[in-house]
Amino acid sequence: MIERWQFASPPGRPRDPQVALFVFGKGPLSGDAELSMERFGAPSKEALAGIGVQTIDRARDAAWFDAFRSGSLRAIATQDLGPQLAELDAADHVHLVSAAPRAAVDLTYLQAAWAIVRWLGARGGGLVLDAMAMQFVPIAHVQGAGEPLDVRREVRVVYETNSTRPDRAHALHTRGMKKFGAPDLVALCTDDDVPLVGQAITELADQVARGSDLATPKHAVEIAPGVRWVAVADEHHLGELLQLNNEARVLVDESGHDLMGVARARHQN
Repeated sequence: MIERWQFASPPGRPRDPQVALFVFGKGPLSGDAELSMERFGAPSKEALAGIGVQTIDRARDAAWFDAFRSGSLRAIATQDLGPQLAELDAADHVHLVSAAPRAAVDLTYLQAAWAIVRWLGARGGGLVLDAMAMQFVPIAHVQGAGEPLDVRREVRVVYETNSTRPDRAHALHTRGMKKFGAPDLVALCTDDDVPLVGQAITELADQVARGSDLATPKHAVEIAPGVRWVAVADEHHLGELLQLNNEARVLVDESGHDLMGVARARHQN
């Protein structure tokens, strides 16, 4: 029996998550492996019924297909896949696994989507692009069937450095919270601040993914005794600038300032 992925605490507001997983392979799917719920980690037949699966042959639209391995996506694939990038270049079929439940009551839609990915892997799929997290993963490295939810596998934390900014303020942010029907999290900080800010964003993302609601207009985050940050509305449209394709909330200090220099300030205190 596969243990279902549940919210740790039911969200107070309805969530409408979106999942898009692109499984790449060379040639059509092979064999006729049964979609065993136990083997591939599906929580229920009902959850599987809510998952869409569509196969696209490169011959149908070569330009669209090749966009997955060019430009910014190629840079991500190069970082994520290393020598297995060659498998992406050789692929000529992609299988889109999608889910978009309304007012999700649990996380079984996501669990079922990954079960389909494992099933496709057993039939010849080699790599998967998690489009919401912007992350390539070899099928062999996908989380095992029946394992508990690991938000760190689902949500990517990215530090966007830009040497042209004279103030050294760079964006540290999540990608992938859309899979949980929740906003992505953004903070502006410096290189030295990344360990502290990254830990705070990772922990907050985990809580929100598991059902915690972000209070409005401010959501308090206790960093240490006497140190509190807040997540506020994205008034400056950072999420749009970062092309998150999702609503965003911004982490700032209690005075509303960005988090540049917070590590140094904490050390001095």
